[in-house]
This record gives sequence, C-alpha cells and structure tokens, in this order.
Amino acid sequence: MKLNFLLKNKILAYSLLSLFAILCCSFDAYAQKAAVKGVITDQFGTPLPGVSVLEKGTTNGTTTDFDGVYAISVSDQKAFLTFSYIGYATKEVQVNNQTNINVALEEEVGQLDEIVLVGYGSVKKSDVTGSVSSVSAEELTKTQSTSIAQAIQGRAPGVSVTKSSGQPGSTPTVRIRGVGTVNNADPLYIVDGVPVNDITNVNMDDAETVQVLKDASATAIYGSRGANGVVLITTKVGSKNISTISYKTYTGIENRIDNLDVMNAEQWATLYNEGKVNDGATPEAAFADPSSLESYNWKDAVYRTGTIVSHQLSLSGGGEKTSYYVSFGKLKQKGIVSNTSFDRTNFRVNSTYQIKPQIRVGQNIQYSKSSSNAVASFGGNSNNKTAFIGFVVDPVSPIYNTDGSPARPLYSTEIRNPVGLTLYEQTPLTKESFLGNVFVEADLMKGLKFKSNYGLEVNNRKMDNFQSEYFISAEQNRPENIYSLLRSENRVSVWSNTLSYNTTIKEKHSISALLGHETQQLDFNNVLASRSAIPEGIENPTLGSGAIDSSTNNGTISSSSLLSYFGRLNYNYDDRYLFTGTYRIDGSSRFGDNNRFAQFPSLALAWNIHNEKFYNIDVINQFKFRVGWGETGNQNIPNSAIFSTLSTSENYLLGNDETTVVGLAPLSPGNPDLKWETTTTSNVGLDLGLLHNALTFTADYFIKTTSNMLLESPILQTSGYQSPPTINAGEIENKGLEFSLNYKKRMNDFFFSVGGNIAFIDNTVLSLATKGSVISTGATGNGYTGISRTEAGRPIASFYGLEAIGIFQNQDEIDNNASLNGNKPGDVRYKDLNEDGSINDDDRTFIGSPLPDFTYGINLDMTYKQFDMTMFFQGVQGNKIFNATSYLLDGKLDSNLNTEYLGRWTGEGTTNSIPRATFDGFANNSKQSSRFVEDGSYLRLKNVQIGYNFSKDVLSKTFISKARIYVAGQNLFTITDYSGLDPELGVDETQNDGSRTSLDIGIDRGRYPSTRSFSLGLDINF
Repeated sequence: MKLNFLLKNKILAYSLLSLFAILCCSFDAYAQKAAVKGVITDQFGTPLPGVSVLEKGTTNGTTTDFDGVYAISVSDQKAFLTFSYIGYATKEVQVNNQTNINVALEEEVGQLDEIVLVGYGSVKKSDVTGSVSSVSAEELTKTQSTSIAQAIQGRAPGVSVTKSSGQPGSTPTVRIRGVGTVNNADPLYIVDGVPVNDITNVNMDDAETVQVLKDASATAIYGSRGANGVVLITTKVGSKNISTISYKTYTGIENRIDNLDVMNAEQWATLYNEGKVNDGATPEAAFADPSSLESYNWKDAVYRTGTIVSHQLSLSGGGEKTSYYVSFGKLKQKGIVSNTSFDRTNFRVNSTYQIKPQIRVGQNIQYSKSSSNAVASFGGNSNNKTAFIGFVVDPVSPIYNTDGSPARPLYSTEIRNPVGLTLYEQTPLTKESFLGNVFVEADLMKGLKFKSNYGLEVNNRKMDNFQSEYFISAEQNRPENIYSLLRSENRVSVWSNTLSYNTTIKEKHSISALLGHETQQLDFNNVLASRSAIPEGIENPTLGSGAIDSSTNNGTISSSSLLSYFGRLNYNYDDRYLFTGTYRIDGSSRFGDNNRFAQFPSLALAWNIHNEKFYNIDVINQFKFRVGWGETGNQNIPNSAIFSTLSTSENYLLGNDETTVVGLAPLSPGNPDLKWETTTTSNVGLDLGLLHNALTFTADYFIKTTSNMLLESPILQTSGYQSPPTINAGEIENKGLEFSLNYKKRMNDFFFSVGGNIAFIDNTVLSLATKGSVISTGATGNGYTGISRTEAGRPIASFYGLEAIGIFQNQDEIDNNASLNGNKPGDVRYKDLNEDGSINDDDRTFIGSPLPDFTYGINLDMTYKQFDMTMFFQGVQGNKIFNATSYLLDGKLDSNLNTEYLGRWTGEGTTNSIPRATFDGFANNSKQSSRFVEDGSYLRLKNVQIGYNFSKDVLSKTFISKARIYVAGQNLFTITDYSGLDPELGVDETQNDGSRTSLDIGIDRGRYPSTRSFSLGLDINF
C-alpha cells in the first residue's frame, strides 16, 4: 500500500514537473515572439475585410475580418509586417515594440497587380501578355443571373452571350470572338482545373473569379479544346484565422416583356371578312357586326407572374495550416408560362491542408441536383411553341369549352390550344451532377513545385414521364396513355501533373517555366424507351405497364480519350520586356494512327514602355504593348467518324411466313485520314493607365482563322449510305477590334466607376469542301427550308431567300414586271435577280446576316456612405433576325394578326410594305423573303441594383458583422425596332440538327421570351 502510494506520488510529481517544463518552454517561446493586433482601413476610415497581413520573409500570416481587425504573433520585435489588398498600395511597417498597429491603405484604382488565372497557373495582371478578360465575384453577384455564363454577358469585349430561351434553367449561347466553326462553337469551361460539360450546374455564388481567355497565346496551353476560347472559373476558399458565416437570399417576381400587340375580335373579324371579299368569297355571316363580338385574351392564357427565390448559406475560415469553404444553395424558379419551373440544390466543400511546410493537399467537391419542367416547344413550326401560339389564335374563339376543358380554335384550326400544351405536353427532367477535384502540391526545392490534380465530372439525366390520353381536336390529341423513360450519364475524368519553376536572377531576370502531362477520359451512355396503351387506373405507371408491341427503345454508348503533353515559359526582364511561349501536344482516340497527335504552339511578347528610362509622360502611367500568335484545335466529331458504320435498325421479312428479322445496312462511310481542325489567331493589343490608373483603356485587334474544318461532305443518294462522311475542308475567318474603357474616382464619401466595352467582329467563310459548296440550315414547319446558308465569301449562316421590293400598286405593274401566278394589286413584289421574267428559286439571294456589326456593354457603379447603386446596359447592333412568326402574324387571316397589319394595302398608294388582306394570295405574299428579315439591334437595361449597408454602429450590438439589403430589377427596358417577342436570340435549343445546330442563329420561331423581374435581397455575415 505504501509502495503504491509512493509510486502514485512519483507519477504525480513527474507529471507536475513535466507540465511545469512545458509551460516554461511555452512562456519562453511566447516571450521571444511579439503579439500584434490592429485595424486596417482605407484612406477614408472604412474597414477593409480580407487584407493580407504577412510577416515579411516568412509564411506566417493572416487576414483581416469583416471589421478590418487582425491579430498575429511575429518572430521578434524587429519583424516587418506587410499589408496588401487588391486595388490598394502595399504597405510595410516594422513592429518595433508596438502591440497595436493600425494602417490606412491608399487605393490604387488601376489594380495592376491583380492576380489573373491562365492555363495551369496564374500571373500578375501587369505581366499578362495575351488577351484575357476578368470578371470578379462582386460583378457576378450584382447580376442575379441563375448561371455564370449569363452573368458575364456584356462584361468582356469580344464575348457574346445570348439567351437561347427564357425557359427556367436554359443554357445561354456563348461565343468568344465570333463563330469560328460550323461545328460546336461553345467555349471550354474549366472549374478549379476540371473541364465541365454543363456550366448551369455551378452555383454562381460559389465563384470567386471568372477569366476569359480569348486569343491563342492564352488558350493554346489547352490545345485541342481551346479553339473556341476558354472560360476559367475558380471557386471560393477560406481565409486564415477568420471564420465567417454568410447568408444571402433574394426573392422576386417575373413578368413577360410584352413587345407584341395583336388584334382584338372586332379588328380581326373586319380583316377576315375583307379578305373574303377581296378573294370574291362570301363573308363570314357571324362577323356581320364585328363590334358585337366578344374578344378572348388568348395571348395571356398560359402566362402568369413567375417567381424566383434563392438562398445561399456558406461557412468559411481556416487556421495556420488549413482553409475551408462550405456552402449550401437553393434556387427555386417558377416560370412565366404555366407548368414551367426550375429547382436547383447545390452543396460544395472546398478545403486545403498543409501536411508539412513543403506539402499541401486539397479538394473542391460539388454536388448539384436540379429538376425542371418544360412545356411543348418542339419542331420548327411556330404553331407548336407554347409561349408564342397564344398570340396567333383567332380572338373570337373561346379558350375553354363549357365543361372547362381546352377548346379547339374555331378558325385557327392548324394552331394548337396553348392551354392544352401546358396541361398535356409537359417534360420533366432531373439532373444530378458531381464535380470535384483533389490535388497535392509539393515544394521540391526553392522555386520548384510539383502539383498533381485529379478531377471528375459526372452528369446524370433522368426522365420518367407519364402522359395521359386526351382529345382537343384532330390536330391536337393523344389517342393512348404513354410512358417515356430516359437515363443518361456523361462522365469526364482528367488527371494532370505539372512541374513549375520560378526564379529571379540578379533582380532583373524573372523566369517561370511549366511542364505538364494530362490524360482525359470521356464516357457517355444513354437509354431512351417508351410504351403506350397503359391501362387507366394504374397509380404509379412504369415502362412495364404498357403494351409490349408498342415498345420503342434506343441507346448509345461512346468513349474517347485524350493524352497531352504541354509546357510554358515566361520571361520578364526588368518589368519591361515580357515573353510567353507555350507548346502542347494532344493525342485523341477520335483520329486514326496517322493523324492522332497534333501540335499547338503559341508565342506572345509584351513591352511595358512606361518602365523605360526615356519614358516621361506623367499623365499616362501605364503603357503596355502586346503581340501574340498561336494555334489551337478542335476534335468535336463523332467517336466513330474514322470508321465505316452499319445501321442495325433495318428490319427484313423473310420466308413464306414473312418472319421479321433484324438486318444491317450501311450507315456512314468512315474516313481514317481525318485530322484536327486548327484555329490560328494573331493578336495585337494595347493597355493604358492614365491619371494614376484612375482611367484604364485596353484595345485589341485580332485575326482568327479556322482551317481544315471538320465537315460532313455531301454524297450521292445512290451511294447506299444514309449519312455523309466527315472530311477536313473549309476555312472561316473572324477579325475584329475590341475596346474597353473604365474610369474610377473617389471624392470623400462618394465613389463612382463607369466602364464600357465594345467589340467589332467581321466573319467570313473563306472556303468549304469544294468550290460552290453550300451548307443549308434552318427550317420551319410552314414550308421554309434553308433559311440560313453558309457558303464562301459570306458570313456564316446568312439568311437566304427572295428579295421583297415593295407592293404591286396596280395591274400595269404586274403586267410589266416579273410576277407570280395569281398576283393582284396589293400583293408583294419580288426582285427578278436573273431578269428572266419570272420569280422562282433562281432569284433567291442573301438577305441579311444574324451576326452583329458590334456588341457592347456599359456599367455604372456608385457608392455614397452606406448606399450603393449599380446599373448595367448591354446591347448589339447591326444583326438581322428572320422573324418566322410573321408568317402567321403578318397576313395569315385565319390566325390573329399583329396590329401593324391594320396599315395593310387597301388601294393604290396606301402602303408599299404591307400586303392586302387575302386568303388566296397569302401563299405568294408569304414566300421566304427579305419581308421577314428585321433589324435585331437592341439596347437593354439588364440590371439595376440599389443597396444599403448597415453601419458598424448599428450592428455592434448584434452578432452580425455585415448586413446589406437591396432591391434589384432586370431587363427593365429594351430599345429596339424588332417586332417579335424578344430580340435576344441565341442558338435554338429546340432544333436538333446534329452538328449543324450551332448554325441555327437568329431565326425566331416564337421562343420562350426573356422576363422582366423585380426582387428584394439580403446579404448577412456573422
């Protein structure tokens, strides 16, 4: 017992002694260090959050919180602290026995040392040699767009962003420096080093920066994927020694932008009977007194006030060795058309950890799930566009039957009831997306770093759609219940390894080098199946509920891979002369052994003239000249293009009993000699900073030429093949000028900035497969075909048709000029181009281009004390729109008409632009012609936001460190001469024309229009 007591006391004694020793060591270590704290503000006393505070010559550092407060322990009293913040001049202060150091940073409006992302790395903005545009997180969040692609609209010169549809969840069309190919012209999106297929899955509130790489000297590092430009997106990370909880929310309402006026019952019935009289037919007796007719408001039958609600909760922070960012986002949007919606949930976790001083690991992981519901918008016929057809149903027909069911239009018999489409023609779709990467970085020696990054994107789409039988009319019905199923998976994995080296020799020679290796695997599979004749009364119908003999199914499996080697060298001499060279070798499984690998080099030079000793222009404090050249590639072809393929969908009847057996038939001839499509870009640029960078100016001139285009070559029908082969042929050139100008100024409590950008781009097809070759695209369900025509010497996808030159005013004009059979005074007159005395297809010509002469954006930001306001305008000029909706609205008398048609021809000299009211002459007057080509130019106030930031004094008594409330409006007004629903038209997503879908530009078939929205929002930090 005594022994146990002694042992216990010895253990206790040793424990106390050890604890005392640890405490002594701790106090000794603490005594050797110096604790410093303080507040960092701007020159006007406003606290600055996120300022980097670093002990000079070490990796010991922290950042200020949202009140500008920091705390740090430094090695000794002689240490220097460096305070740096983007947009402000860096300051150094020696500790020198101070325990409280407050610093006021002075603003540098030019932000020349901002870090800019380039491929597989980053550089200071002042060291950029290529053409790169940046969009900050602050600019993104002020737009309240639901996707990053839409948010950069008008923010970067040379980057065209147009809505493909106002349908919630739709993907906008993005083009960087024009349309450079007849194939897929979408840019490459890179999120945290991972290429992504669907940018709509990325939550905009998670984005920290967006960089747009435009010229080949910047994009060549991505080789075969960089021909259409590259959009680099980095997501947010936490700050050292600061934990922040942030909550953002907004809610709003959306309404249709109504630019289209149609006739009431009296107006329409009057013209209907006028057309009957003009054709020598008996007028409609029911319209004898048009003023007594009841008008039915079809155009609003399927429209409603839409709503949008967004929530974003995030937690970020870190310690000396760690950082983290966790976010949860929820977006819920109810469309302005009944039964259209989009819901999205996002969850993201980003973190880094320093295992050892030389080794860091990290990951960025996002899970996204979205569900959307769309209504019918299929085919090229405006009659099938739910968002549009309410405008063209005759206004004398009741919308509903007496039992409340959708009614058949009485006179517009070809047109479906839009209410019926919203009820019976819905398409639900669920998408799940995983996007993530893990990486490790190691400092092998001073200046030498190794990084390995593995990324994965998985997109799954799922549709389970039960559609019940219904009958509205012979033109609009479903005779049997039907169940459709879709399952698809798109998987992209990429593994990149890079070795980078940075050094400075004799303080003037800065060298940065990068070597890399990358593999990429792309896998896709899908199954689509359906069955009909599903019995009534089944509570949860499935594919197995339908009749076996009604089965239809289809499926695809494809896989491809890329193997790449790349390198980059940056050289900077004395901040005066800059050089960047990149070289990439790509190998693709889509090409044969003889052309599998391709090389993509680039060179760029820059001269900081303002750093020369002879330079003495005080007013221009930055003067940089840039020049670059490079090549990029495109491999967007089917995986099987090099192989001759067979179709297994050919059934044959064999034997006396005519047994059905599966047969094979030639599908497409292969081309083993296919090689890479190549885009070569030359760029000359100028960057100026004036008035101490309060005024900045950037200009670029570029020539971008795509050669060896991957084209489908026409073949004879007698060849036996169903599809044409892919060949290398054709050349397209885009050349243009880009300008951006920004001015910022602070006057005591008032700060404002105004900026603008503009881009002029000229597009020309230099050649196609053979001399005289054409690519015809763009069709509508009313007989128009080949609306767009691509051929050498013209802009891509130019409109093609007859040239309308007025209205025949009398019979003499008809008798003495080329005319169509049956023409009468008041009919459209077309130009006889070949002067053969008749009007036919040989008189067709180019009647306009959908490509604008220039695009532009204007941005205004102002702050006064706690108030802030931003306004953003965006516009295009000089583009044409083929308004296919005018086929119905401008003369088809059994559908409703645009009120402009009230100014129709009624006698000689009354008008020379709007034809007479006629049924019989409608076919002649509605020929595919310049009559339906309109000016698509517009200027739109895209966004206005007014906010109030609660003062620190108000928040000091709460646990809230920052709070801002704001009101916002989008698409508040549009200045345009276009007569359709919406002049903003991207690629029509409803047109499935294979590789030619990207050429379906500027054709308005009656799409889901853009919306005008008003919202109220709140941002809070805890």
